[in-house]
Amino acid sequence: MSMADGYARVTGKPQCVIVHVDVGTQALGVAVHNASSGHAPVLIFAGMSPFTQEGELRGSRTEFIHWLQDIPDQKAILGQYCKYAAEIKTGVNIKQMVNRALQFSRTAPQGPVYLCAAREIMEAEIKPYSIKQEQWEPVELGGLCAKSASRIAKSLAGSERPLVVTGYSGRNHGIPGLLVELADTVKALQVLDTGASDMCFPGNHPAWLGVKQGSHDSIPNADVTATFLGFQHAANPALMPQSITLMPTH
Repeated sequence: MSMADGYARVTGKPQCVIVHVDVGTQALGVAVHNASSGHAPVLIFAGMSPFTQEGELRGSRTEFIHWLQDIPDQKAILGQYCKYAAEIKTGVNIKQMVNRALQFSRTAPQGPVYLCAAREIMEAEIKPYSIKQEQWEPVELGGLCAKSASRIAKSLAGSERPLVVTGYSGRNHGIPGLLVELADTVKALQVLDTGASDMCFPGNHPAWLGVKQGSHDSIPNADVTATFLGFQHAANPALMPQSITLMPTH
């Protein structure tokens, strides 16, 4: 799980982890917490104990362990840490289920998702079918309108103690360079990193205030605060963070 987490953060490509029923799900432990707080796109899949007992369907129970590993709500184990958690109940829409989970996982803010299915479902025969894959892309927010961009620029330029609060925006590799350009243009600007997950602003720049989770003296002292909280991985430097908020503090 930790390997998938790290690879997903670096590449922006969702990874898949397959584990064994409820016990394998629980064994993921703190790694799921890390992927959740780090907004890593990871799809977790686990099997489930069979739900038939006397051979009614292919994949029916065959040994005692199937009773021991049958719990009331397996997806609830990780559901609290995932953007989406669901049980696959039939194979006829399995492509839609997987794509929906990945759509949640890849949509900013990204994060892990969880799917599970019983043995009867996984062993059932279905007719081959296809879907329109292009319809399952992640959801994207629109960019800033010209009026809002102008307001942000004027507020920062006219500020005496402007502050940028960022976190996770370094997931988009083009953002740190743009923040440096902004800090070089607005001479009084200071930058505070609160995510501690991605390199959002270079530590050797004079405007850098360091990494701080929680309160910081610069926040109440600023007369204009702009927050840049971007989660979407992108190689295009022209893409700005997905969340930009401007807050006059005085």
